[in-house]
Amino acid sequence: MDQGFVFIALPLMLLIWSAAAWDFHARRIPNVLVLVGAATGLLLQGIQAGPGGAQTSLYGLLVGLAILMPGYLMGFTGAGDAKLMAATGTFLGPWGILQAGLASIAVGGIIGLLFAASALFNRRSVSPWSRYGLMMKTLVATGKPLYIPPTEGEVMGKKFPFAVSIAIGTTVWVIWQWPLAQ
Repeated sequence: MDQGFVFIALPLMLLIWSAAAWDFHARRIPNVLVLVGAATGLLLQGIQAGPGGAQTSLYGLLVGLAILMPGYLMGFTGAGDAKLMAATGTFLGPWGILQAGLASIAVGGIIGLLFAASALFNRRSVSPWSRYGLMMKTLVATGKPLYIPPTEGEVMGKKFPFAVSIAIGTTVWVIWQWPLAQ
């Protein structure tokens, strides 16, 4: 096992999977966990690559924050998710967090589709499909998007622990990418 992998990737895995577990159970990510994670990423990059590593780490933080900030501002993700992505960026740098962030968003999309599909099999759940159809018909007829918020009891109205998507997407990216970076 590569020393760089142990030095950077293992603390990163500890951060993201701790945040995912916390988010899954409590539907929030503690600020102290994200702050300690960001400081650890900055410190480890600084130790491993010197001032250039620390600078790369800070750029990764900014790119990580920028990835989920639009979703946070539109109410699709929580502030903890955006901060976790930023902290993850301190470990991966700007290019790594961009790729891991896109992988995490793809994983979140798949999980979201599974949530929506689950309404087809759970009779107690309100299905989002008629709402989606109306939004699509409006888009086709007027050329303008219309957002209709989920109704009470609808499966898509439930809080989604996006840190789980961040953990899965980042882990897959690290496992896939790490040998290529050597």
